[in-house]
Amino acid sequence: METITVGEIMTPNPITLGPEARIDRALTEMEHAWIRHLPVVDRDGRLLGLVSHRDLVIAGRDSGERVGDRMIRDVETVGPEVSAHEAAYLLLRHQIGCVPVTDPSGRLLGIVTATDFVRIAHGLLGAQVPEDQLEEEERESDELC
Repeated sequence: METITVGEIMTPNPITLGPEARIDRALTEMEHAWIRHLPVVDRDGRLLGLVSHRDLVIAGRDSGERVGDRMIRDVETVGPEVSAHEAAYLLLRHQIGCVPVTDPSGRLLGIVTATDFVRIAHGLLGAQVPEDQLEEEERESDELC
């Protein structure tokens, strides 16, 4: 069986914000795009941290805080050449929902999430659900998490 790399399954060029963005803007971006994790980058696209929807909701939309105040700074990352099974192991070992994909200089290239791995498992298990139905079900599931 051929090894699948993170670069093959990641979402390239994910939505990002800078550390000065307000929490209400981050929540709006996340809710509009149906995502639960948002990388925080500097002006050169280097990863500074990561925020989760859950953490921002706890802070409160009207808190006036900035994303940089709530971001996790010590973030596990992988390169695009890393095998997908190694990235999956990071998710399991650290009980996290995503791993940003960076180049050697720390520039964000993409993100791989638990949902990406569920999508792969779904296909490997022989599912025959049309893609548009699967996407709608994923959005509904993300709302519950």
